[in-house]
Amino acid sequence: MKRYKLLLFLLLNMSLVACGQPGPLYLPGQAAPIHVEPEVAPKPEAKPEKTK
Repeated sequence: MKRYKLLLFLLLNMSLVACGQPGPLYLPGQAAPIHVEPEVAPKPEAKPEKTK
């Protein structure tokens, strides 16, 4: 009888602990979109014209 109580206790304890991660559950394959601002391209420098 002690084994059944211990097994029941362990099963209930594991079901209450779950994954241990607080907050809403999510699927790992569905990452939230990341907003990245595009970099501004540097302005080309004016090259002096060569004269002969």
